[in-house]
Amino acid sequence: MSNPIFDGLNPKQREAVEVLSGPLLILAGAGSGKTKCLTHRIANLIANGVKGNQILAVTFTNKAANEMKTRVEKLLFVSETAPSRLHAMPTVGTFHATCVRILREDIEKLDCGISRDFVIFNTDDTESLMKTLLKERGHDSQEIKHKAVLSHISSAKNQLITPSQYSDSCDQNRFTRIVTELYPAYQKRLKDHNALDFDDLLQKTVELFEQCPKVLEKYKSRWNHLLIDEYQDTNFAQYRFMRLLVDDHKNICVIGDDHQSIYSFRGADYTNILNFGKDFPTASVVKLEQNYRSTGNILNCANALIAHNETGHKKNLWTEKKPGPKVMIREIENERIEGECVAETIHDLVKEEKIRYSDCAVLYRINAQSRALEEAFMRRQIPYQIVGGTRFFDRKEIRDVIAYARLILNPRDDVSFLRVINVPARKIGPSTLETLKQYSGNYTMSLLEVVGNVEEMEELPESKKQTLKNFGRMISDFREKTFSSPVSLVLSEIIERTEYLKYLDDGTAEGESRIQNVKELFSVATRYDSAEQSLAAFLEGVALVSDIDRYDEASDFVTLMTIHASKGLEFPVVFLPGWEEGIFPSASAQFSPEQLEEERRLGYVAITRAKDRCILTHARSRMLFGKTDFSSSSKFLEELDEECTERVYLDIRRDAINRVPTYDFSRRRPFDPGIQKAREAILTATPKTRREAIFGIEENVGGFCIGSRIRHADFGEGTIVQISGDVLSVAFSGQGVKRIVGSVAPIEVMEEEVNEE
Repeated sequence: MSNPIFDGLNPKQREAVEVLSGPLLILAGAGSGKTKCLTHRIANLIANGVKGNQILAVTFTNKAANEMKTRVEKLLFVSETAPSRLHAMPTVGTFHATCVRILREDIEKLDCGISRDFVIFNTDDTESLMKTLLKERGHDSQEIKHKAVLSHISSAKNQLITPSQYSDSCDQNRFTRIVTELYPAYQKRLKDHNALDFDDLLQKTVELFEQCPKVLEKYKSRWNHLLIDEYQDTNFAQYRFMRLLVDDHKNICVIGDDHQSIYSFRGADYTNILNFGKDFPTASVVKLEQNYRSTGNILNCANALIAHNETGHKKNLWTEKKPGPKVMIREIENERIEGECVAETIHDLVKEEKIRYSDCAVLYRINAQSRALEEAFMRRQIPYQIVGGTRFFDRKEIRDVIAYARLILNPRDDVSFLRVINVPARKIGPSTLETLKQYSGNYTMSLLEVVGNVEEMEELPESKKQTLKNFGRMISDFREKTFSSPVSLVLSEIIERTEYLKYLDDGTAEGESRIQNVKELFSVATRYDSAEQSLAAFLEGVALVSDIDRYDEASDFVTLMTIHASKGLEFPVVFLPGWEEGIFPSASAQFSPEQLEEERRLGYVAITRAKDRCILTHARSRMLFGKTDFSSSSKFLEELDEECTERVYLDIRRDAINRVPTYDFSRRRPFDPGIQKAREAILTATPKTRREAIFGIEENVGGFCIGSRIRHADFGEGTIVQISGDVLSVAFSGQGVKRIVGSVAPIEVMEEEVNEE
């Protein structure tokens, strides 16, 4: 009778499962059945006499921990030798959950002033505490960001650096001196609350083990087999936790893939997995290289890319699956056509090959890339969801700036007034706002109109009156600007005078992402610069985006996410936009070999998310953060397996993908002075002449021409009779002439028009 513990394992997986003692390193390539190997090994340990409660398996997410528990239980239940052992299941959990369990038992032995009934402060709690400390110590919250201070403290804790050691561990400057002052104060305040933050859970556990040998011996005895998943993502504190537990019995199994180490910005140190053989010279090493996810062409491209990294364990993924379609590399004109190209391909796949929207994913390097993609999806009414983020126009920072624009255009917009009156903070509290609302109701005035009469409100102190008058004058100045300036300059004025970017800059990666999103809003705004009443046209376009961005939650969705967020996932069809120098790899990676290798690992992760099809795109020009740049294609594209790729370019004049078999895409295009001159002209052109340079005729704007026949989702068929910037005047049969925003309206050019062109 077959043994379910070994059923379905390939030879290398079985080799790893059969190792019952000593150090073991399992190098598990993408899609190689990592979780299966780990759970079957746990089941085999128990089947061979190891008590379940003597096994500790550590993961990084609760989801992974629960999946592991379920799989182990299932294996033990069907195994002949295991039913009697089900009462002694292994301990499976995240690092933090495991540390909480230890500290609940023994933290009082550490004599740190924290009792076992401690509370765990979440992010909101720690941010509130740090804000209070900054205020108490007289630091300007606009200059010293609480999140930046917390980020530095978190990094120190992950390196097991205590408050007393911090000043000696970093370069001395004004900011680090402030952190040196606040770190011990922060820890004291946590102690006063009998609280720990998330980083304390690991730090205090390591401290407990190091200072209380009897406690360490207890846990060494309790868990004489330790397994760690995603070992390439561990930081120093997690590494130290592992070493303290296993240095005697050395029954340690780690599983991971250094090729998928992409979280250095979170403190992950992938040298932990590289140095495992040095830490444990007698370690067995098993490589899982058979991939069960992707086709041969996809794997060959991933292997070719990662082979250019000089550091890391060498692996070569292979599969028994067919080669499948070649990895397609599309050269397109700009980010807008890139979005259209992705949307059209998905539309065709769903229509012609009957795949589901949920089979498709679009993975990008930075969040700001989602904007052009979202607009294209909305135009074609393709349902999508942003995973690990928020839809571009729903992001708080975008809604803040748009609220300023709405208030400028419509001074009676009290909703927008209330949103921005304290963004950035102006110390206008609830009582002041209530006074304004009462005055507004009594005299039938908008809140902004009330601000214009604030001198008559005796109940307000002079300081509040002055703040409100300054706000009113600023909005009035903005409004004057709209009569003579394009919308992009109006937005620029809003951001500069309110110091909104400074308000967003909290010293964290999230703050930088929000700043990038605001800059990306300029990419939208510049399309309306030449329109009549450009601010109104811009807000109309935004409103159209919001109105059609409604989908039934029960429907299936195309998934949009960053490559970082996609790790561990897989999709039949994967689109990878923006493979250009400066985006992927990022500009900062150009000057750091270590960063460049991590960017290449990120590319490897991106490609190996695909099961059947992988489509990469790079643009000749891209508007990002309100600026159009001409960039060369990513160096990573030249590192793919040429025999497994197919290069195509999109001819925007005919709006179709045209194959050019005689063109050698593996080499740079020869220098063409005419093309270079045209590109320089485009960079320095006005919006109007820029359109002429790109499309050849003034009337062809954004791919639309006067006289073109279009089909609108609500109004039916119509003819474009006038174009003003991105606003189209369309004569619809039985509907009259309607003005719509071409970039976001749910329209498509009718097929016969495309063919004629």
